[in-house]
Amino acid sequence: MTPPKAASARQEPASPATASASASDESLESRARQALVDWLTKEHPAPGQPVPVREFARRLGMSRTPVRSAVGRLYERGLLAYDPVSGFTVAIPSLSSIYELFELRLMLESHALRLFAERTDREPPARLRELVDEADELARQSVEDHSRYIDFRENDSRFHRAMVELGGLPRLLELHDDLHLSIHVTRTGMEAPITAARLNTAVSEHRAVVDALERGDRQAARDLLEAHILRVRDQTIAFLARPRI
Repeated sequence: MTPPKAASARQEPASPATASASASDESLESRARQALVDWLTKEHPAPGQPVPVREFARRLGMSRTPVRSAVGRLYERGLLAYDPVSGFTVAIPSLSSIYELFELRLMLESHALRLFAERTDREPPARLRELVDEADELARQSVEDHSRYIDFRENDSRFHRAMVELGGLPRLLELHDDLHLSIHVTRTGMEAPITAARLNTAVSEHRAVVDALERGDRQAARDLLEAHILRVRDQTIAFLARPRI
């Protein structure tokens, strides 16, 4: 078995029947891809763990072909790895890949706030404060019940996405969404322990960004956001670099 390749861009015009079949195949692949993404981001498979293609096909009620195609797409994005013996597995993150992903995240979010700073006619939305208040409560709950950490991470995702939304550029937001998935999957199962100090620090840094935005100091908000992203980057790399027993 070899890694699948993307289809050639040059194709003959399709007949209505062929087009319908192609759309159906694409729909199945889309379903399979979403199931795989949910598996990677919510079930936390260990890096190096084989991808259960047959099990996904059975669970989704489809053949293995669209599942393999979806696996191939995620492989092309670097979210999965391939070994001639083991087949497709969850990718094992490298420190260099983590560093690069966070640098890209820093560029996108910082630029979005720079664009927002130029729009003096716009005010930060009230939901930023709501997200921070929600995160504060979720941090407390996550320490008591680690299963709530998924909700905390989703809140964190919404907050950072809201930062990019302030820039007002839809394509910038699309790039951020794509990048966020890569970061999320790359860090899955490899994050630092869930502690009150760690989660409360993140909430405090988010709150400081919102405080600066609400008082009109947009440069300070940008500086605080950059410092937050860099701290999380360094924390993640330091944790991944620790020797494993």
